[in-house]
Amino acid sequence: MFSASYEEGHTALVIDKAHPVPTPKKGEVLIKVSASGVCHTDVAVLSGAVLDTRTYIMGHEFCGVPVAHGEGVDPTKAKFGKLYTITTITPCVHGTMGLPVPLNIEGLGHDGAYADYVVVPQDQLVPVPEGVSIEEAAMASDAGTTAYHAVHDVAGEGTNFKVLIFGIGGLGHLGLQYAKHYGATVYAVDIKPEARKLALELGAEAAYDLATLNQLLSANKLTVDITIDFVSTSQTFGFALSAMQGNGINFPSQGKAVIVGISEESMNFSSPQIIDSGISVLGSLYGPRSSTEAVLDLFDKGAVRGVFNTESLEKVNEVIDRMRSYEITGRTVLIPKHHK
Repeated sequence: MFSASYEEGHTALVIDKAHPVPTPKKGEVLIKVSASGVCHTDVAVLSGAVLDTRTYIMGHEFCGVPVAHGEGVDPTKAKFGKLYTITTITPCVHGTMGLPVPLNIEGLGHDGAYADYVVVPQDQLVPVPEGVSIEEAAMASDAGTTAYHAVHDVAGEGTNFKVLIFGIGGLGHLGLQYAKHYGATVYAVDIKPEARKLALELGAEAAYDLATLNQLLSANKLTVDITIDFVSTSQTFGFALSAMQGNGINFPSQGKAVIVGISEESMNFSSPQIIDSGISVLGSLYGPRSSTEAVLDLFDKGAVRGVFNTESLEKVNEVIDRMRSYEITGRTVLIPKHHK
């Protein structure tokens, strides 16, 4: 089968067109991959942000259909031919080799879905409603779940909240829609004109570049209750705190700075910045199975839509390069040849 693997010392995925199809062990299911989304985490790993000596097939955001069962698998929970979104971080996953849990899952530490087939534990299968496309089913696996958990569970839904979202990419465009769905007034920030245009199309009250945002904050013309940062640089973090510090007299009642994006930059603040303004700084990682199920339901009802483009799985390295150059708006979803 086709596979695209991370190998130490390579900045591109190593392609193998004759990789053996894996065999499911006890409690595992062999999945024929239908679609897999490309995440910036893959770019970070390939760029050396993680010093990983392991070799494994990448691709941690995916969906597919069961084609073989290992011993002990319940056939009613892994039906042949039925489409499932695959969750990757579950209570059964543990960190190994000195690396945290998110780097010990399918596609990050273990063989993933940049391949024709992948093996996963049965309990990671989430049924996909009939009205959801394979592209959105793949996005639900990571981008959809992560953004939903950040908005719904960590930030907390609220009809009167003003929310500022940094980064309208694969996760941010979904986070914006979740916040709107639950009644918030949403403002968006992105350096790309195409992303700002998309934010407005998806219902943002306004969409700013960084310079414009800085002017608004310096003039005390923008105050929000919650910020959700899918970029997470020292600059965006500073803007987030400023957006919730009001005018020195009136402050948001529930200031929350939710950090979702991963970067190597330090985020500095003084204790008065947090204590005097009542701001809570919260990290958010992935989400529970219930979040994945909620995302699939929203996709099925048309309450939220995934913005994506598709490419052949064989072009995965080209897509990685475009992501390095920030050329992609929304999500890119890879489709294996066998699905066409």
